[in-house]
Amino acid sequence: MSRPIAITILGAVIAGTVTLAVSTDEGRDTGVVAIGDPAVESAATTTSPPTSASARAVEERRDRVRSTRGASSTATTAAPTTAAPTTAAPTSAAPSTSAAAAPQSWRDAPGADAAACAESGRSIVVDKQWQRAWFCQDGAVGEVIPITTAANQPDAGTYDVYAEDYQSWSTLTGQPATLDRFVAFTYGKYQGLRIGFHAVPYYADGTKVQPLESVGDLARFGESSGCIRVLPEHAEAIYSSLSLGDEVRVIS
Repeated sequence: MSRPIAITILGAVIAGTVTLAVSTDEGRDTGVVAIGDPAVESAATTTSPPTSASARAVEERRDRVRSTRGASSTATTAAPTTAAPTTAAPTSAAPSTSAAAAPQSWRDAPGADAAACAESGRSIVVDKQWQRAWFCQDGAVGEVIPITTAANQPDAGTYDVYAEDYQSWSTLTGQPATLDRFVAFTYGKYQGLRIGFHAVPYYADGTKVQPLESVGDLARFGESSGCIRVLPEHAEAIYSSLSLGDEVRVIS
């Protein structure tokens, strides 16, 4: 009578094969059969357990596999890297291409030109274009001051001081106005009236014909009828420093 045979499939991978241990019901190994399937790792067990020798072989093989996998995993694990910080190259702002602001007052003018001064003695230069004047002494530029002038007179040229009045009056603004420290050097082209330097005119109630802070503003060029309006302190300086016969040079 034949004996029943129990077959245990052990899932150990040996040299790329699955090993089958065949035993009888008495536990004797009758042979080893290898079948090729390296992917099988778990054991499929029938009714009888494997012999102790086979179990030890399987466990040893499993240990070797685990050890090999652990070493491989350790060897192939890349060390973490830290990216080097990058520094952007500095950039320079492009220069502005917008047009320069238009000049607003006598302060925006270029430097006063000594060549316009009389070579000797005292003189004063009138620059209508830039609404400014400057004192001269022996050909050297002195103080530069703001002015307000007419647009069409006096013409460019050289004139001599011929009259000085501590105070004068005018009705050219539409009502009587006082002109302090009047220093005349020519006559008007249209009415023949005197033209000269004087302080900003003021009316009987003290109101000035223009704000003092606006003297020298290019926007006021042409507001005067012909004379050269200056600040009160500059009118005093002109009256005190110029004498009859001193030159007044109008350059624009």
